[in-house]
Amino acid sequence: MSLTDEFVRDINLPGWAEQSIWGYNPLLECYWAALWRDEDRTDAPRIEFSVYHLIPTMALLTRLLADALDLREVEVVRALTT
Repeated sequence: MSLTDEFVRDINLPGWAEQSIWGYNPLLECYWAALWRDEDRTDAPRIEFSVYHLIPTMALLTRLLADALDLREVEVVRALTT
């Protein structure tokens, strides 16, 4: 992996784990996330924080996801890191 490769990982969150992903764009230096409910069968994610939002830290991504999903931040951290 080079410094210009995008970082992409699954989101291990019950009810959201089948398609949901998050990552980091090194060119724009920002985090992003796209979440689908497990029952969703659409191309467009139900919740999206794209690179256009310019989220500079994982802490901010965690807070935004916790707010959007009505979860505690610790639950979101676990989902992003396990």
